Amino acid sequence: MRVGIVGAGIGGLMAAITLLEGGHEVEIFEKSQFSKEVGAAISAPPNSSRILDYFGFDFSRAKATPAESLVYNNDAENLGDKTVLSLLDYKSKYGFAWHFFHRVDLHDELRKLATEPTPSRKEFARLHLATPVSRVDLDGTIHFPDGTALKKNLVVAADGVRSSFISTVLGEEIPSQHFMTMTRLLLPTEQMANDADTNAFFKGGYNSIRVLRVDDGSLVTYGCRNGALQNIAFMYPAEHLEDAAVNNGSKTDVHPGGFLKKYPAFIQSLASKASGIGEWRLLTRKPLDRFARGRLAVIGDAAHPMPPLRAQGASMAIEDAAALGVFLSRLTTLEDIPTRLEMFNDLRVKRAATVQLMSSQHKWDPKKIPAEYVHYFGEDIPQNDVDLERCSCDHNVIKEAFRMLQKKDEGKLSPAWDAQKAENATMALL
Repeated sequence: MRVGIVGAGIGGLMAAITLLEGGHEVEIFEKSQFSKEVGAAISAPPNSSRILDYFGFDFSRAKATPAESLVYNNDAENLGDKTVLSLLDYKSKYGFAWHFFHRVDLHDELRKLATEPTPSRKEFARLHLATPVSRVDLDGTIHFPDGTALKKNLVVAADGVRSSFISTVLGEEIPSQHFMTMTRLLLPTEQMANDADTNAFFKGGYNSIRVLRVDDGSLVTYGCRNGALQNIAFMYPAEHLEDAAVNNGSKTDVHPGGFLKKYPAFIQSLASKASGIGEWRLLTRKPLDRFARGRLAVIGDAAHPMPPLRAQGASMAIEDAAALGVFLSRLTTLEDIPTRLEMFNDLRVKRAATVQLMSSQHKWDPKKIPAEYVHYFGEDIPQNDVDLERCSCDHNVIKEAFRMLQKKDEGKLSPAWDAQKAENATMALL
């Protein structure tokens, strides 16, 4: 099968890796040139870490930082008032630790896996940089700005929250909204460790997730690059909820604004020492009823953008890619592609919707789930933080997709997706 992927971010590269594993021919079209290092840190909880491991991701080379604990500071005026939850048991509970990465390190390792041969396969994806795509048709035709076109058996759109192609799948435009704003910075851990107040806040180590809620906003910190850097993110409400076409920017080298006054003096001091501070408008969209139609599938933020309140945005893109890899393995005929993509819809729409909804509240209250979306949870509505953790981290998309494919008896699976390997993706057999 000839596959075209639009976008070479985390979702696009992961889709290339999973589809290569199934023996398909893959080309990636990326509008940027990857000319400079961008981005801050990113989180991979167990549900996505197990997928990365399954496909041969090198955690050591990507300088992964395992999370040690989750610390909730309940009072900005009294940092001793906190709740500490150990994450050291995640491997025994879910099969994998919760990992932090610098986004560039994660991306570089995925790019290596996608564009170079591996011990298990000779095939690799061809990556075309500075190659924007202007249109994709449901029959798999990719159109470029210069008027040329290319026909593929399958197109995967992984072009981010401002995707040009989700409307092709839905038949209508579904605007995104500015849900909240995030100001984010990176600081060397060594530099932070010289301050007494900072040391008190980070008591117990710098490789934990720390959350400090202030009024209607929050501060989140965690380490990356083997703990050498600290990711510090301030999240606060959007001033106005607007159509993403109006309010869709992000900028770097900003100066922290008045929201910092709500935080302790040492936090303000840390922010003042940073350079390259970035501001992002975090967008969201209502849950959709499908992500694929015809020969086109839309994944990641292009399909289901969500705030980072449960650290699941990148994980959902990784899960999407893994599901596609299973469903599109060893097709007996190309005519089965639309049917397999309907299976992808059946599995991923519900899962992505529940995680979007879980990610929409700073402090979880199941009573605040909009009535029209309660059905996505079925009988399993999370009631507390323990339930949220289980729903997020215990999900095994490879196993679920494999079971679904076997139940439907849709063709013969390739060796990459044999039953034993699918079982090995679960925590019980790791």
